[in-house]
Amino acid sequence: MRQRSLRIGFSVAISLVFLYFALRGIEWDQALQAFAQAQYGYVLPIIAVTVWQLYIRAQRWRVLVRQMGEPPMSTLVAATNIGWMANFVLPLRAGEIIRPVILSRKENKPLGGVLATIALERIFDMFTILLLFGVTAALMPFSEEVGRWGNRLLTLAVVVAAGIAFVRWRSALALRLLDFMLRPLPENIGKPIRSFFEGFLDALRILDSPVAFLQLVGWSLYLWLVVSCIFGLGMLMFGLDAPLLLGQVVLTVIVAVAVSAPSAPGFIGAFQVGCVIALGIFGVSKDEAVAYSLALHVTQFIAIIGAGLFSLAQQGMSLQQFSEVSDEHGAESRG
Repeated sequence: MRQRSLRIGFSVAISLVFLYFALRGIEWDQALQAFAQAQYGYVLPIIAVTVWQLYIRAQRWRVLVRQMGEPPMSTLVAATNIGWMANFVLPLRAGEIIRPVILSRKENKPLGGVLATIALERIFDMFTILLLFGVTAALMPFSEEVGRWGNRLLTLAVVVAAGIAFVRWRSALALRLLDFMLRPLPENIGKPIRSFFEGFLDALRILDSPVAFLQLVGWSLYLWLVVSCIFGLGMLMFGLDAPLLLGQVVLTVIVAVAVSAPSAPGFIGAFQVGCVIALGIFGVSKDEAVAYSLALHVTQFIAIIGAGLFSLAQQGMSLQQFSEVSDEHGAESRG
């Protein structure tokens, strides 16, 4: 309990630091003016696209869990919606555990294997956003500095892909290296890490199928292009003076990196500082950037909570049952 409380406190502290840097020096009269001039007709499209990207996530997840059977799409969508709702209302990214727990319970799948698919998702996410930004920045006629960053990130994407290939096709060597690194650690720490890594290696077997691999790449590219459209719609809503295509890709990449840090429920603070940094690259004022981040964040919050509550009702789950799954996540965290 104490360890989990410390982790929650640490996450909230990071969010407060992020909020401080995002809001420091804001002229609120200018921010309020940006709110007043925004075109709120874009709110409904943003909500629709936010819900749609949840469905795309479920479709991609379906490819990853297929080796354990073929769960109904309705279960995958519901688990995804509920899991993302948990990320927005619970600390410590609880939805990353709640989502596989729901699928494991509903379809009687091994929890360890389902958890490993979540880790593989994160790797595909990282590779895809690096690739998108790298290609966009390297090929489009923007500044030389942006082009250089594009080339660097393309290189990093290649390194990530090579690392995954090494772990999959030299798995025995990877396990020996892991055992060497875990040797100084107590068994109660090293054993769960090795067990998870073995599950991750099992999940990587999906890469042995060229069709499945191409499906994962295709769904990942589609997912992050759709996510970038959410940021682009937000830019149109506030009429920001920034290149739309590159701007929405840069926002996607930097915000994705920011929200990957520990933070309070809903990525509060991390989302705002990511938007401020990304839009600052294009000379958008901090006042406008903060207004943009708050409006877009609230709109996405409404969409994700709405989708989560709908799926709870569809699956016949009460808020109490949702809370019980959350408590079990806390118990696992304490363990």
